[in-house]
Amino acid sequence: MKRFTVGRLLLAILLAAVFSVLGLISYQIGNYYSYKDAYSGHIVRRDKSASRDGLKDLQFFYELDYLPSYLSKDADCERAAYYNLDNDLEKTINELRDKKRFCASFLRGVATWRQAQAEYANALTLPDKTPVQKKDKLKQLKLADEKAATLAKDDFEAALKANPDHAPSSWDHDLLSNPENRAMALMPKPGKIKIQLGQSGGGKTNPGPLGEDGKGEGKKSKDIDTNEEGPGRPDGKPKKVG
Repeated sequence: MKRFTVGRLLLAILLAAVFSVLGLISYQIGNYYSYKDAYSGHIVRRDKSASRDGLKDLQFFYELDYLPSYLSKDADCERAAYYNLDNDLEKTINELRDKKRFCASFLRGVATWRQAQAEYANALTLPDKTPVQKKDKLKQLKLADEKAATLAKDDFEAALKANPDHAPSSWDHDLLSNPENRAMALMPKPGKIKIQLGQSGGGKTNPGPLGEDGKGEGKKSKDIDTNEEGPGRPDGKPKKVG
């Protein structure tokens, strides 16, 4: 029987500590990917409230010094995805400026294209009663079209080169490459009606177009998986290990 020694005790304690740290890192990496998948779902469903909270959760993991740095390589794209959802297009473009990765090129292209659509729609509202007004209106329309035909199209082309199988990039690139199709896509679309004609506008069972929060949306998240506080939100705590 081997004798008990202080050295062996210290070695056992050291090994236990090392395995505990490795276990914690492994667990938190798995936890991170769970939150990342949930965040992607919020973005796809266009759930702004859940996406905002999900982005805070991801930031919590990025600030953990003991997690590998590769986990945060797409943090800029994750932030930009929320900015796009929040219609903060300029913030998206600034976040991803001069970045060449697929996600950066695609999201920047989406933001630039939506900017061009907004600028074109605004130009259509400009007065054109005088020659000077007509000239300025045509100039603004042309600038918006050029932004779509160059900056946005180039971003989709870069995204397509990085990921040739990405159907949205291919479709958007082809759309913006065709002057006639691009012109049609730049034209403003009729707004959506939030309540059909002939329906009651109030009552306990039908709160009408204003909804619960007065903005046409419910107060609660549309997602059933966001009831618990995530680690990146006030009073949120990471799940216990084990």
